[in-house]
Amino acid sequence: MAERGETPLPLFPAAERAIQRLWAEGRIATPARAASGAVVEILEPGRWNRLGGPDFLGAELRVDGARVRGDVEIDLRSSGWREHGHGRDPAFRGVILHAVLLGPAEPVRTCQGAAPEVIELLPLLPEDLEGAAEHDALLELRGRDAEIGRLVREGNPDLERDLRRRARERFDAKAGALARRLGADGWAATCHRAALEAMGHGGNRAPMAALGLSHDAAAFATADPSRLYLEQTGRWRLHGVRPAGHPHRRLETYAELCRARPDWPERLARWLGEAARGRGARAGLSDGVLGGALPVSLADTLATDALLPLGGAELRETWLEWPAGLRPDDLEAARGRLGMAGRARNWQVQGMLHTLGRGGKG
Repeated sequence: MAERGETPLPLFPAAERAIQRLWAEGRIATPARAASGAVVEILEPGRWNRLGGPDFLGAELRVDGARVRGDVEIDLRSSGWREHGHGRDPAFRGVILHAVLLGPAEPVRTCQGAAPEVIELLPLLPEDLEGAAEHDALLELRGRDAEIGRLVREGNPDLERDLRRRARERFDAKAGALARRLGADGWAATCHRAALEAMGHGGNRAPMAALGLSHDAAAFATADPSRLYLEQTGRWRLHGVRPAGHPHRRLETYAELCRARPDWPERLARWLGEAARGRGARAGLSDGVLGGALPVSLADTLATDALLPLGGAELRETWLEWPAGLRPDDLEAARGRLGMAGRARNWQVQGMLHTLGRGGKG
């Protein structure tokens, strides 16, 4: 989960749909303070409307303690209300909430003169916007590896060069966000929280991040994973999750790591130093740092999502060439369609994800 204010900008085409999906899944964290000063809480997100009119119909909110029902419109900025003509359109007369990604959250009026509440979504997102857009794109393209291959090919005329460029952008964003966390929280806490978020790969980063904030690594070493799992009831994404990727199993795995290697952040610091000098072998990470507690593919995911970016720019090339970790079957099939033979390298997968998250754009 990105730190607040770290969402990649400028905005890209897939962003608005990704936010709509987060809203539809009930993953926007409220209550929130509206521009009017009212406290707004989402009770029911409403029905996702993919046709004309407001984005969500029949939503139920609690506004300053009172239940209200009506429609919700989501825009990237407050100016979207005016630019799209919603204030003149009778289809939007039932809107009770205008939710905008970026502030300032400015007052708006419907054609009947009503003033919907207006909230800013950026501080309420459960994950960074680019990650949400990538996940949304993969859901939209599920079972369509040929289409994924086409989008990646069209968005990257010089395939390897362009995918490497995109992957470097992703590394720099990850490393920059983690550097800011290090300055605020210190090494051990940042390692713990970043690792837990990576363990949520596959749609469960937000609840894992919440557990990382409420329980330190020492607590994980003695905690009952079932109790930790129950603390986030209602927030886990379980549809389509394989047994090995179930969040309860991931919590058991991380608790095992914390018991077997309570000093794993200190071991990691030493290993990263060796890796920066070209001596950090993959086995040294999975066995020496992580104590063999993680399956190889999950250890690679942890390395690429969190641990290698903690080492900063000196490890960018190591990160690019690292074996790709867990990835959707459709992405792997598309990699084959693009002529990428052999073991998947991280730059290939990261570049493809960047392409899909940006809707094939730059």
